[in-house]
Amino acid sequence: MSTHAGEPEEGTITIAPSHRTGWLSLALFPWWTIPILIAGIAVVVLVRTDAQYSTIWSQLQNGIGTTLRVSFIAFALSMLIGLLIGLIRSNPPTAKSGFFRVLFYNLATLYVEVLRGLPILVVILVIAFAIVPELVKFLNSIGMDVTVRDIPFDWRAIIALTLTYAAFLSEVFRGGIQSVSKGQIEAAKSLGMTYIQIMRFVVLPQAIRRILPPLGNDLIAMVKDSSLVAILGVQDIAQLAKLTSSSTFRYLETYLIAAMIYLSMTLLGSLLVRWLERIFRTD
Repeated sequence: MSTHAGEPEEGTITIAPSHRTGWLSLALFPWWTIPILIAGIAVVVLVRTDAQYSTIWSQLQNGIGTTLRVSFIAFALSMLIGLLIGLIRSNPPTAKSGFFRVLFYNLATLYVEVLRGLPILVVILVIAFAIVPELVKFLNSIGMDVTVRDIPFDWRAIIALTLTYAAFLSEVFRGGIQSVSKGQIEAAKSLGMTYIQIMRFVVLPQAIRRILPPLGNDLIAMVKDSSLVAILGVQDIAQLAKLTSSSTFRYLETYLIAAMIYLSMTLLGSLLVRWLERIFRTD
C-alpha cells in the first residue's frame, strides 16, 4: 500500500517530538555528578554526626587558606612571566633580526623547554634546597645580612610553582597571540600603530578572550599540584592530612575528607571555567 510523502511506512515506530525532547534532556543530564553528590553528602553527614570526623575536619580546614593562597599567588606571578615569555616566543626572529632579539628568543625557548621537561616535585626540591641557599650566600657576599630561614618554605614553594607554570602558560599565551589573524596586525601597522599599541589594543584583547578557558584549567591544575608543597612542610591540606593521619592512625577518614576538599575546589573551578567558556565562546 502506498503512503503519502512525509507519512511513516506501515510497521515503523515513530517518536513524538515531546518524547524526543524528554529523551534529549535525560541524555544531556550530568549523571556523573550524582555519585559525587552522594559521597559529598555522606562526608558532610559524618562530619556533623561523628566526633572523629568532626575533629579531623577541624584540623584540615586550617590548610584550605594556605592551599588557596599558595595557588593564587603562584598563578598570578606565573601569568605575568608567562605573558612576557609568550610575547617573546610569539614573534620568532628572522634573518633581519638583531642580536638581542635572537638572544631573548633562544633564552625564552630554553627556559620553556627545560621547565616543561622537569617534574614539578624536582623543581620544588631544587629551588628550596639548592638555589635558595646559594642565593643567600650570594646576597651575603655583596654585603647583605640574610639567612636561609629568612625565606620561608611556603615562598620557596610559590617560586617553584611560579617558574614551572610560567613555562606552561607561556605556550598558552603564545598560541592565543598567534591565533589572531595577521591581516589585523598588518592593518594596525598601516595605521601607524607601534608594536606595543598593536599588542595592547588589537592582539591581546582577542587572545585573552580565546585563552581564558585554558587559563582556568591551568588554575585548577595549580590547586591540585599545590599539594606537592607538603614535602617542604608547608601547612596546606595535604601536609595537615599527613600529620593528622600519622597521629590518629585514622587514614581512611583523614584522606577521605582531604580528597573531598580538593574535589570540591576543583569541581567549583571547573563549573566556573565552563561558565566562562559559554560567555567568551567565539565562532
